[in-house]
Amino acid sequence: MFRFWLPVFLVYFAACFLQRVTSFPGGAPTDACQNLTPGHVNITANSSASPFTIMPASTTYQPGGTLRVQVMGASFRGILLQARDSTNQAVGFWSDFPDFTRSLTCNNSADSVTHQNTSVKVAGTNFTWNAPRTSPGDVAFVATIAQSREQYWLSITSDPVSGGNRASVHLGSAVFSLLSIILLTNSVVEG
Repeated sequence: MFRFWLPVFLVYFAACFLQRVTSFPGGAPTDACQNLTPGHVNITANSSASPFTIMPASTTYQPGGTLRVQVMGASFRGILLQARDSTNQAVGFWSDFPDFTRSLTCNNSADSVTHQNTSVKVAGTNFTWNAPRTSPGDVAFVATIAQSREQYWLSITSDPVSGGNRASVHLGSAVFSLLSIILLTNSVVEG
């Protein structure tokens, strides 16, 4: 009996292991967080021009606000998407996921978004990014997108998006108010 179950167990184990190392149909692994490189064995990134564009809905964002980010171009099957600051770290978090995607925690909770299956996703898919409450400055949206296991484009980057800083707006208002008080006081004292 042992002779029968040992080969069955070995085949099952090998099948599970090979599936894990050859593709990630349930989404990108955390190993891909920093360099955005999927773990597709013996497959390298496509070096041709990417058929995808990452399009933020605006060229600016407000701290604590949301920004719609759209994947334009061809249909795709896999994605790993982040907003990165000037130090190349993922910032903010993602919410309101399309049905075929989920969050991935790289540095902070839900700071990345990935696919949850390999069904075809259409171009024009929208994602919602939530900016940190304290502005990290300018950010760019960076993604690796796969049309198939064998064909993916690495680190597709949007144009930079400028981040307003609430602290500087409040400071500017405070300075203006202080100058107004000083001028008003001077005019009362002189008059």
